[in-house]
Amino acid sequence: MTWYYADAGRQIGPVEEPALDDLVRAGVVRDDTLVWREGMANWQPHGAVRGPKPPAPMPAVPIGADSSFCSECGRPFPTNQLVAIGNANVCAQCKPVYLQRMREGGQAIGARRYAGFWIRFVAIIIDGVILGIINWIIRLPLVAIIGAGTLGAAGSGSVVGVGAILAAGGLLTLVGLAVGIAYQIYFLTTRGATPGKMALGLKVIRADGGPISAGLALGRYLAQILSALIFGIGYIIAGFDSEKRSLHDRICDTRVIYVK
Repeated sequence: MTWYYADAGRQIGPVEEPALDDLVRAGVVRDDTLVWREGMANWQPHGAVRGPKPPAPMPAVPIGADSSFCSECGRPFPTNQLVAIGNANVCAQCKPVYLQRMREGGQAIGARRYAGFWIRFVAIIIDGVILGIINWIIRLPLVAIIGAGTLGAAGSGSVVGVGAILAAGGLLTLVGLAVGIAYQIYFLTTRGATPGKMALGLKVIRADGGPISAGLALGRYLAQILSALIFGIGYIIAGFDSEKRSLHDRICDTRVIYVK
């Protein structure tokens, strides 16, 4: 039995019954998606015609050196259980859905949409404002504690006074660096994106689609500093890269994508 379904105003099909089940499990066909087959008088919601289909159980797969991530569902699988289709590695469950969209000439489900320079620039501005507020809250008590002594020493005009000012400035700089590192590591490892990126629907992933580890988040933050130090060129090159990679993405082999 073959079916047709509606997607964004387009009629798609025919698809065989097992392939339609895979589309349901992948979330492409929902209960309210209109479907039709020969013998039906009108298009009707899938849930009314076929009833809700429970998703297939997802086996737990340990993440190890010989595992990778499906480009569609993002779950880890042993490498020998993934099928390479173009630049994507797809699991057996997602393969029919992926191939169906490719046959239709559209963008495959799960195909990555890389975030360009300008939207990432806006995300950096948002993160900068948030970090500025956090730093101000943390630094205010420190300034109050060391400020009086530093100003008193500076008023004497002595070498000790100048050294105290430099030491205080260095301490505040280190505090800002520590806050930035903690901010990046926490959000990239737990949410896959900083608040600025989350607000714009972006996410940071590894080249294989996997999540960001703490070590990689730290390395990426330090590489971001390098991108900024070379007059921002490290950021600008994202506008000329096919995968919109900045210098720090190239160094750490990461990508910034739109969340589907």
